[in-house]
Amino acid sequence: MNAKPGRPSGENATREQLLCQARLLFAEWGYERVTTRMIAQAAGVNAGMIRYYFVDKAGLFEAMLRETIAPLLQLAQQQARIAELRDPAAVVAAYYQVMTPHPLLPTLIFRALHNIHSAEHQIVSKVFAGFVQQMLHNMQQVLQAPDLLQPGLQPLNALLTCFSLAIFPFVLPPFMKQAIGLELTPEFLQQLAVHQRHVLQHGLLQSLAAEPQPTAPSLPDTGVNHD
Repeated sequence: MNAKPGRPSGENATREQLLCQARLLFAEWGYERVTTRMIAQAAGVNAGMIRYYFVDKAGLFEAMLRETIAPLLQLAQQQARIAELRDPAAVVAAYYQVMTPHPLLPTLIFRALHNIHSAEHQIVSKVFAGFVQQMLHNMQQVLQAPDLLQPGLQPLNALLTCFSLAIFPFVLPPFMKQAIGLELTPEFLQQLAVHQRHVLQHGLLQSLAAEPQPTAPSLPDTGVNHD
């Protein structure tokens, strides 16, 4: 695609660098403590470039969230395949796959969602509302399938278990990670995904162990520059 008249050269690289540095700074320091000047300095560009591409800090924050979770949105669109496979473990594995490059992002999201009077709460809620509703609906459809759960288990309890397995490793407080020597490397998360599958097989599900064990859906590359 040809650059539009008047736009600076290397605009895609500049925009991606701003998004990358914003993702790192917002995740580490939180929305309120990060300024546009901090992001611009980290990206090595003038602060005016943030106004050029995103208007303001809120616009940059929203763009960062949308582009980072794009693979999760694609995952939600592939839920029919997961439902057919009757495999909630695939959802957990796919979530690990998406969040591996951004292990601090879930903490930022949860912090914003709990601070209901903050500016970032409105942005995060807007960005995630449709995705969360779709994921909850699809997971409920999977867990309510006949003869999937072990006798006596309730779908709602199983749903909470699945979400806990997926989310908790990323939102564990830093002092607890340090105490147990936990580092969320890609290798560890791959190993953990296998472990979580065994937990689900033997703790919740009665039929998955007897069926083929598919891997998580392949998530197309969105072109987002992962940090």
